[in-house]
Amino acid sequence: MNSHLLNGHYRILKVLNDGEKGKTYLVEDVNLADSQFIVKQFRSPSSNPQTLTILRRLFDSKAATLEKLGQHDKIQKLITSFEENEEFYVVQEFIAGNPLTEEIIQGQPLSEDQVISLLSDILEILVIVHSYGVIHRDIKPANIIRRESDKKLVLVNFGTVNEAITNTVDNLEYMPIEQVNGNLKYNSDIYALGMVAIAALLGLSANQISSLRTQKNRLTGEIVWQNKNLKINRKLATIINKMVRFNYRKRYQYATEVLDDLKKITNVDNDQQKQHQKKLLLVLTGVAGCIALGVGAWQLRLPKPLTDPQQTLYQEGVNKYEAGNYEGAVEHLNQAIELDPKNALAYNKRGDAYYRLGDYEQAQADSSQAISLNPQDANAYFDRGFAFSELGKYKEAIADYTQAIKLNSKDAYAYYGRGLARTQLKDNKGAIGDFSKAIALKPQYTEAYLQRGILHRRLRQRLEAIQDFDTVIKINPSDAKAYYQRALTQSINKQKYAALKDYTDAININSKYIEAYLNRGDVYSDLGDNLEATEDYNAILQIDPKFTAAYIHRGIHRFSFGDYKGAIQDYTEALKLDSNNLAAYNNRGNAYLELGNKKAANQDYSRAIAINGSNALAYYNRGVIRTKQKNKQGAIADFKKAAKLFQQQGEKDSYQDAQREIAILQNNSAPAPTTRPKSVKREKK
Repeated sequence: MNSHLLNGHYRILKVLNDGEKGKTYLVEDVNLADSQFIVKQFRSPSSNPQTLTILRRLFDSKAATLEKLGQHDKIQKLITSFEENEEFYVVQEFIAGNPLTEEIIQGQPLSEDQVISLLSDILEILVIVHSYGVIHRDIKPANIIRRESDKKLVLVNFGTVNEAITNTVDNLEYMPIEQVNGNLKYNSDIYALGMVAIAALLGLSANQISSLRTQKNRLTGEIVWQNKNLKINRKLATIINKMVRFNYRKRYQYATEVLDDLKKITNVDNDQQKQHQKKLLLVLTGVAGCIALGVGAWQLRLPKPLTDPQQTLYQEGVNKYEAGNYEGAVEHLNQAIELDPKNALAYNKRGDAYYRLGDYEQAQADSSQAISLNPQDANAYFDRGFAFSELGKYKEAIADYTQAIKLNSKDAYAYYGRGLARTQLKDNKGAIGDFSKAIALKPQYTEAYLQRGILHRRLRQRLEAIQDFDTVIKINPSDAKAYYQRALTQSINKQKYAALKDYTDAININSKYIEAYLNRGDVYSDLGDNLEATEDYNAILQIDPKFTAAYIHRGIHRFSFGDYKGAIQDYTEALKLDSNNLAAYNNRGNAYLELGNKKAANQDYSRAIAINGSNALAYYNRGVIRTKQKNKQGAIADFKKAAKLFQQQGEKDSYQDAQREIAILQNNSAPAPTTRPKSVKREKK
């Protein structure tokens, strides 16, 4: 693992966390001396191209926001973000220091002053965080670091990107019920911080905090955390109780409110108090109009209380959507729309939720309504374009992407989406133009290079295809898809050993890359490397025992070196999984024929014809059988049907083979044919 460089220059030093949704690494940049960073990997929940494009857009947006936040001194900096092999990564500053888990120790309570100081420091950070419209989502001792250099507290590991990609939540010990249910609020962070304060005052571990959450007042439902042995300032206890109220509506709404109450009990001298008030006033009122963050000045806007019921419902719908609770989002947005049928944003967001639920018809309808209410909303056209694409309405999708581009000519994703739709309509020139424009706007857009390369290959522009795949690999040396696509192109160019190397690189990056195993097995088979080919087909079936193509390809391989019985076994297994698989019937018929079982071969070819009357190979093969059975008229009829279909399908060589067999039968001037078009043996669909 340590030899693999993430994004081409981050060497993994240590795996800090390895979970189902992704991993966290400590890395070093090989181009920078004495550099250490934290890299978080997020696995995509889907490989669907449309879904991935939406996730990329969301990922880029969230990462950009965190990058701005990181310019605050007490917030972990986001260095960069990237994508490799359909997995998303963020590179973050490594904070040298100790997490609060080393200060909040079981059985060793902190003093009131220490807890007040802790609360004040983190709340001031939350004021900044919430002003950006960001919710941390994972406040806990492990995510608060005491920086070694200045002993200040730093907030790390924002859950924003994580939940945007994985739509799941972890670490429930400090999390309020509304967040668990997908109804995230700004004051969800306040609740979590209140639980941290309780842990500090009582000296509790995470497990003990989890148990404490079950100790509730039977009448009020609130957490009972104070005991007779705990001597604590009554006002501080009141503040903490309000921070951790079960009902978020009865909790502090904003971090500034908690800070105001803490000021009244803070035991500091007057000068310190004045300085703190002055600093807080700057944050609350935006004195001087802005706060410098290294990328310019910005006007601080704190979240405003929502008094309008439909606005409240809309915001709750948005919160549920961002937390991955799409059914809940639809429910709240339905109510918001009932109260205000002209809320374009609500239709837009509900359409997004329906899209994520797979209801593309409703997603398209909602986007259409949003457009009718606000014809200048580029995002609504973009969203409807995706819905139309999923519905197979590519012309309509192209029209929407085009309108989105007119309204926002810098949207690389809209060009990419239009390129995908144009590809479906065989508008190859237009698609290449769109992918090229997306690349011009976003030079590191590897997916656009990849799709353009695939199109170049289809157009037999193989040099250009190789160049595009080379570029992807240069940008992202761990993109398995780029190696795989380059290998396919190398195979077409008869560069079999170069293809083998690329397939192997793809497999080394993604050990479960079934398509790479399948194609590498085919190359090995063509080269006569029987053992290596068989190992690749077997590897696929270990990964997925129900992958039909692996049985068919292994059957073809066995046929190639005369193991006809083994081939029949593989084709039979394929038919158990897919009873209408034409390739399995055709190829099993070939194997039966080689073993002299004409009856079984004839039955398989006839079954293939019954499934698909346009299967030229099956007609041709049955013609061979009928010739052997001296059924001259039946054979001629089959060869004629095969010839017509081959001609329609542009199969010139096979067409000529069929015509030759017809001539032989009609003239009775040559022996019956004993061979079939080579393509029959290699049918793999």
